[in-house]
Amino acid sequence: MGFAERLEASLAEARRDFPGRIGFAAWDLDERVPVLVEAEREVHPASTIKVLVMIAALREVHAGRFALDTEVPLPEQRAGGFGVLRELRGVHRLTLADLITLMIVVSDNAATNAVIDTVGFPAIASCAEDLGCLATRVERRLMDVDAPGRNTTCALDQARILDRLATGRALPVALTVHALDVLSRQQIRDRLPAALPVEARCWNKTGEIQGSRHDVALIGDDRPRAVVAVLVDELTDEPSRRGAGRSPVYDRIADLGLRVFRALG
Repeated sequence: MGFAERLEASLAEARRDFPGRIGFAAWDLDERVPVLVEAEREVHPASTIKVLVMIAALREVHAGRFALDTEVPLPEQRAGGFGVLRELRGVHRLTLADLITLMIVVSDNAATNAVIDTVGFPAIASCAEDLGCLATRVERRLMDVDAPGRNTTCALDQARILDRLATGRALPVALTVHALDVLSRQQIRDRLPAALPVEARCWNKTGEIQGSRHDVALIGDDRPRAVVAVLVDELTDEPSRRGAGRSPVYDRIADLGLRVFRALG
């Protein structure tokens, strides 16, 4: 019995009474047999889109258009939501490497917008197409809700992006190592990594907006061995105000992460 059979055998129980509508994609990076649940349904990506933005930026570095130590100016008006740059008014410039780190490790929206502005929407769109994404678009900056266009993705696309990163098809070796190192330092670990045993490793990126909680990850031990994307929207039990408790969807996503790890055998 392979990874896909082991995982599918446990998914019916895991999905029972799930608090929201789930898009799910997972496979073993060696066996490559996918387990999919509504994996092509388009949803808002929230901050999971930052993995694609990181890869697009690192491709620009590889092409010689920028360097990791290129200094990027920061605008006075900065996106709210997650991150710290909005509070650091004395910081006016950062290197591209530091912006990428902030974008992934603490999900900084202002850092993400600076990277998007540096790389440009056409380069991000070209990267998404090259990585095999069919439903993923990045057409506006984060938190810029009045801008034209939209940002979309699906679980299958998110899994494809991480698959191609882990298998060396997204970036050359040195930049692949850099990207995986940044993902490994993720500080928001309350979903897919949360229930993993100490011997497991997880390279993940979360995302959330009102009514949605996502996490996409590579899971393994000394190396990534499986990819998993869990995109949950239409949440029915999200607290209506801050401090009113947290949705059990976090624990349910953590349970899925554990099931993926166990299915590796």
